[in-house]
Amino acid sequence: MLIACLGGIGLAFTAGTAAFLQIEAGDRLQRMIGDQLHLYASQVADKLDRGMFERYRDLTVVTSLETIRSTDTPRDARRVVLQKLQDTYPDYAWIGFIRPTGLLEAATGRINEGMDVSARGWWKQGFDRPYVGDVHDAVVLAKLLYADRKEVPRFVDLAAPVHDERGTLTGVVAAHLSWDWASEVERSVLGQIPDETGVEAMILSTDGTVILGPQSLVGKPLAIAPAGGQDTKVQSWPDGRNFLTSVVQTKGYRDYPGLGWRVVLRQPVDQAMAPISELRNRVIAWGAFASLLAVLVGHVLATWLSAPLRAMSRAVEAAGIDGAVPDLPLTSRYTEAATLSKALRNYVSDLQDADSRLRGIVAEKTVLLREIHHRVKNNLQVICGLMMVEMRRLPKGDLARGRIEALTGRVTSMGRLHEQLYTSGDLTNVDLGMHLRQLCEALRDLRPNDTVTIHADTDDAACSIELATPLGLIANELVINALKHAFPDGREGTVTVLLRKNGDRLSMTVADDGVGCAGMLPKGGIGTTLVDALVRQVGGTISFDVQSGCTATVSVPLNADVNRPVTVGATVGAAVGA
Repeated sequence: MLIACLGGIGLAFTAGTAAFLQIEAGDRLQRMIGDQLHLYASQVADKLDRGMFERYRDLTVVTSLETIRSTDTPRDARRVVLQKLQDTYPDYAWIGFIRPTGLLEAATGRINEGMDVSARGWWKQGFDRPYVGDVHDAVVLAKLLYADRKEVPRFVDLAAPVHDERGTLTGVVAAHLSWDWASEVERSVLGQIPDETGVEAMILSTDGTVILGPQSLVGKPLAIAPAGGQDTKVQSWPDGRNFLTSVVQTKGYRDYPGLGWRVVLRQPVDQAMAPISELRNRVIAWGAFASLLAVLVGHVLATWLSAPLRAMSRAVEAAGIDGAVPDLPLTSRYTEAATLSKALRNYVSDLQDADSRLRGIVAEKTVLLREIHHRVKNNLQVICGLMMVEMRRLPKGDLARGRIEALTGRVTSMGRLHEQLYTSGDLTNVDLGMHLRQLCEALRDLRPNDTVTIHADTDDAACSIELATPLGLIANELVINALKHAFPDGREGTVTVLLRKNGDRLSMTVADDGVGCAGMLPKGGIGTTLVDALVRQVGGTISFDVQSGCTATVSVPLNADVNRPVTVGATVGAAVGA
């Protein structure tokens, strides 16, 4: 038990610590990682806004240059200005000056110069105010600018109006900003995050389409992403995996209004919580080792502590159950064991003395009780003999003769019980089956009849004398009633007494194959009154069957003498007095 307790305590502590780490530390780590993801997402969003503001400002500055504003400026001069802007910031894939008529006058790299681009709507957006368009594919320019590139490049369109000194619109400066710029922004912020963390970044357009992120998601709407908010939450993604997800929406910068892009950062939950899982596993491993060590220490300690107890136990077992005094050893291994062994030796000695006295008292009381039962049986036999003498003095047919005869049977029934008690080894219980068989023999001797047979078929059933006495009287009354009424005019037949034990109940049946009893015992007689009273006293039931002769069945609980104390003296006294 000590070993199990020590091991159990160790395992319980380990399990509790692991659960605490999983819950408490796990929540804290999740919040910390979520805050870090949110910080990274905010930084990416801020750099996107600032970068777009700078490009927005570039075009505003260019449109204010006299070389661009003047209507007399040669094409080559405008191209030089545009080329310097592109050389300053190479992420500009293309910059051009377009007349209000849609004629492309000057462009970096001379690409498409002289072409009518009025069918391209993006440049018209810059007629009234600076314009920034969302990300889109550039299939036509891709062939000219990125001939060796496999994937189709994507651009962000920018346009700003050009006015002369009188405020007249003289053209539009338009630019295609390579979307590779956004990838550089992402890498500048997230490059410090190790690849094994599994953190992925995405940029969503206003309608929720992924415009930057894993190739498997680019160009697809991401319905799972929230419309806004700053919280980092665990969300289930379309692939069924759970990710810590942070969403930050771009808000623009200064006079740049922004495009409503959303920066989404996600990290697989299992990878994010890997430190906690690793710590929990370490705690479990160390806890298991500590529990095993505690079990070993407990085993050694328990062996040392229990050695005196096992020695005393062996001494008790060696003494056996024949009353021998166990030779309990004295031990001085530790104070408690020494005190216990001394106390047990004194206690066993006192018990032996008390046992000797009790055995003498029990033997004396047993002899006395047997003598009492013997004398009661003898006295009942004397009473029975006296009643038989008085009965024979009365003329046949006399009512008193019949009453004395019935009373003699009742006294005989009780005398048989006392005889069985003093002749058996058990003075508290009697064999009801044997009692009923002896009762049937006595009734055959008391009321000899060559035409009627009394047969007993009984199971052995031990019960208290308090229960056997009323059941014997009931059987006596039912058998006598059958002998008196079931076989008139010398009719032949059989009276059968059955006793069966069914679980915790006794079932006693008295049946005859005579003329029948019309569904019940005759009313008004002493026997009927006695039977009814005794059945109620033992908490039983009685039923009759008249299909063939008369069958009376009494069912009583076997423990009636325990649950319902039975007092039959008043009933017997009433019957005797009657």
